[in-house]
Amino acid sequence: MNTCHALRLSLSRRPSVSGVLFGLLLSACASTHQVSKQSGLDVHTFTHDSINTHLLVANGAMVMVDPGYEKNAPVLEQDLRDAGFDPAMVKTIVITHGHADHAGAARHFQARFQARVVAGKGDEGMFSTGKNEPLCPTGFLGRLRHAQDEGATYTPFHADVAVTEPVDLAALSGVPGRIVPLPGHTRGSLVVLAGDAAFVGDLFRGSLVGSGAATHLYMCDLEGNKKDVARLLNELAPDARRFFGGHFGPVAREDVADSFDVLPRK
Repeated sequence: MNTCHALRLSLSRRPSVSGVLFGLLLSACASTHQVSKQSGLDVHTFTHDSINTHLLVANGAMVMVDPGYEKNAPVLEQDLRDAGFDPAMVKTIVITHGHADHAGAARHFQARFQARVVAGKGDEGMFSTGKNEPLCPTGFLGRLRHAQDEGATYTPFHADVAVTEPVDLAALSGVPGRIVPLPGHTRGSLVVLAGDAAFVGDLFRGSLVGSGAATHLYMCDLEGNKKDVARLLNELAPDARRFFGGHFGPVAREDVADSFDVLPRK
């Protein structure tokens, strides 16, 4: 049973809320392709099983952020072709963290197209085993999905570049920007900063309703997460205007700040 079917089945047993949430689930579970124009950057977001894969395109160069579940790799290949891109031209893939829904397809592109995989050194244990570390649910949906998500696996791989400190994205891919470690969701979590956009993995997610941000379904240190969001806005990405996460969104800067009660640093 896939995640979307499990959610629909569970919510069908809650008549008082199912009407609203069924509509949300149809959107969340759909396969979509959206294009955002950022400062000097085109962002193509391909969504499968509520997982966002972002293709950053600038100056004729490309970098992919989070290829998603391993099972969806062939579909993502076709997505790229349908959007006018040759998958073989995606030479750099950045993994924001080692969970199966973000890192699972990395080995497919690494082996098939010789893509360079860039990932946080702190998540090497997950990459080498293809298994998620323990997840800490933060609410109903996380508890509902916990066993399935924590038990998800993927073909192990080794990162070509293991990140321990900020890295120049242009030197790796030709796309201007930076890759910055921000441990919290996992020990090896990264964020990608390019133009006026930030790609944050599961630091937070977009809201199911409205345009705000929300705590991810799994987070073991909630207070630390709030501090990490504040650090991102005030220190690491003070000029970022739009935040692209692994699930739902994107989210405007003001909405992230409001959702996490982040005050501008004076």
